[in-house]
Amino acid sequence: MSMSIATMDNAVRDDEAEFRLDTIVRSDGNNILRAFGELDMSTRAEFVHGLDRLAAVSSVVTIDLSEVSFVYSGVANAIVDATYTHPGKIVIHAPARSVRMVLDVLGAGELFVDAPGS
Repeated sequence: MSMSIATMDNAVRDDEAEFRLDTIVRSDGNNILRAFGELDMSTRAEFVHGLDRLAAVSSVVTIDLSEVSFVYSGVANAIVDATYTHPGKIVIHAPARSVRMVLDVLGAGELFVDAPGS
């Protein structure tokens, strides 16, 4: 299985955390959008753009939130919205408890998977 990894060029850094997105494109179409840091108001647009762009060319997109320490409700809502825009394509891997709680409240609990790309 061939794989390519692309890191978004414009990482955002504030006093507490660095935000970064990595895109992993696999030959089987089960691709991964890996986020690092905080998904807040300042990073929402970049995250949504990256998710939409990857979902348009993927069979499945695993959003790997294992390295996310905070998620703004607007980003969580954007993830839920993406499940309607790209039905059957979005799953979520390993959110921290605080991130999982926000997504659960919004009804995204059924999107959780045990392993990225599964």
